[in-house]
Amino acid sequence: MNDRFEAESALDRLRERVEGIGEGQARYEGKLDGFEEDLHGVRAHVVRLRSELTEVRDDVEGLESAVTDTRQTLDSFIERYSRDREVANAQAELSRLTTEWHTDFAQRKHTRALARGLVHTLTAHAINKGVVNTATVRACTEERMLLEPTYWLAPAAMAVAAQFRDEEERGESARAHALMLDAAKTNLFFSLTHSRLGDETQAAGWMDLYLQSLDPDELGQDFFVVLDAIASKELGEEALGYTQLTMERWNQNSHRASIGLYAADGMAGGDQWQARLQSLSWRISKGQYTALHKVCGEQWDVLKDGWELATVPEGTLAYLRRTFPDGPNGVDWPVSAGHHVESALERLINQLEPDEADIKEKMRRLERIIEHEGDLRAAEEAHELSLGPDGEPVTFMTLLDQAVFEPAAARLGPPARRMALRAIWPSLEVAAARVVADSRNHLPHHITLSIAGWSCTVPTDPQRMVEPGPLVDDLAAYFERRTQRQSEAVVRRWPRVCASLAIGALTGGLVVPFVEGAWLGMFLLVTLVMIGWAAWEIYGVPVRRRHVRQQGDQLRHEAVTKLAKALEQREGFFEEWHASMESLAALTLWGGTRKRN
Repeated sequence: MNDRFEAESALDRLRERVEGIGEGQARYEGKLDGFEEDLHGVRAHVVRLRSELTEVRDDVEGLESAVTDTRQTLDSFIERYSRDREVANAQAELSRLTTEWHTDFAQRKHTRALARGLVHTLTAHAINKGVVNTATVRACTEERMLLEPTYWLAPAAMAVAAQFRDEEERGESARAHALMLDAAKTNLFFSLTHSRLGDETQAAGWMDLYLQSLDPDELGQDFFVVLDAIASKELGEEALGYTQLTMERWNQNSHRASIGLYAADGMAGGDQWQARLQSLSWRISKGQYTALHKVCGEQWDVLKDGWELATVPEGTLAYLRRTFPDGPNGVDWPVSAGHHVESALERLINQLEPDEADIKEKMRRLERIIEHEGDLRAAEEAHELSLGPDGEPVTFMTLLDQAVFEPAAARLGPPARRMALRAIWPSLEVAAARVVADSRNHLPHHITLSIAGWSCTVPTDPQRMVEPGPLVDDLAAYFERRTQRQSEAVVRRWPRVCASLAIGALTGGLVVPFVEGAWLGMFLLVTLVMIGWAAWEIYGVPVRRRHVRQQGDQLRHEAVTKLAKALEQREGFFEEWHASMESLAALTLWGGTRKRN
């Protein structure tokens, strides 16, 4: 009974526990449902947060783009402002310089116009015929002198006016004042003026003074125009003679200076024209004298240099005949109408003075800045491109070199270039003679021809004939003997025979019987090769000797052909060498036809 009661009691407790578990599960399911609801809320919150972040990112990107655009706009504005400021400054400075130009130099325009009118032949005729009152001329020039007392052209024009009035003392005073201000320009002005007015004696005298005032190491571009006028005889024969003497003196002084420079450096005195003449030499082409080159060996470089040096007179003469087809004196054409003198005079009168040129240079730079809207770099590049070569002085030797050897760079007419040629002709003759002497030093009395160990010596004098027959026969005999020795050296090499037979016997008797498969085929092949090698060493001697003789015959034929060709080229090579050196006389004769003034 008690057991039954205990069992029921246990069942009741179990039932209560099950009911408690069910209630707990029900409570847990309720909590789980609440957790799921909270999780859905969190997920919705995350989605909303992601959308907000995307919007923020878009806003940031838009802000960055706006900042970038603002920065670019600001940079563009700063650059534009800077360039506008440069333009404004340039305009203000240009306005100031323009005012200064007109204030300080406006009168020079009238002075130039007056000088231009005074030197005109029509003005001289008008004064001589009384069409123009000389008092008016005097008044105009005196006014210019008062307005421009520091400008050399004003007293120079006054001196010309004094000449028209036969006022010698006043003219001397005016000339002295002009010479004090600028001697070189004044001398050139009076020389060109007297030439324009037909007084060649006075023109020559003033030209001589002008040449004496020049520095041969700094010749302006005006000298090119003046040289054209002188060479064209527009200033007369006397001025031409003075100029030739001056150019010869400059050339000699430059030559002495170069010799002194070489001596100071511890070197032998040289001629600066030798390098220029050597550039006119003829070169041996790649396929020329190939056979002679191959048999001469190391001698060829010396022979080649000497041959090319020997062609300098001939190459120089050919160049000069092309450049000066009418010869060193040209053709006696009638004297030109004076356009070179007119051009030189106009250039001299219009030439700006240093103070004018400085302001004009600044004005040009400012104008470039305005044209390029304040871009300083572009303005500077445009300004440099606009500059011509007129401002660069040249040395006298550079002028001569360009006139003779680079006529396109000298901008001189044919008469002036021939005049430059006559000035340097003695130096060119000396340089050509030195090159020929150097070529003669490269010329040996004999040369050695070598082919495969065989050699012979032949003279370089083309007058001494060389019979090719004995040399060819000796070369052929040499190759015959060499081939015979090589053929006799082909004998049975018994050590190789014994070694090959021993290897074959050992392989065939001791190895082949004990191997199978691929090894059997390999060792059997080795045995056959050794036996075949021994047979070739014993019975192949006649075949090898015949092959050696065939190769020897072929080499002998090639060597004989090469020697014959080299001997033939040797004759032509040294004949051309001697003939080229003798062409120095033709070059001297061509230059000797020039007139002695």
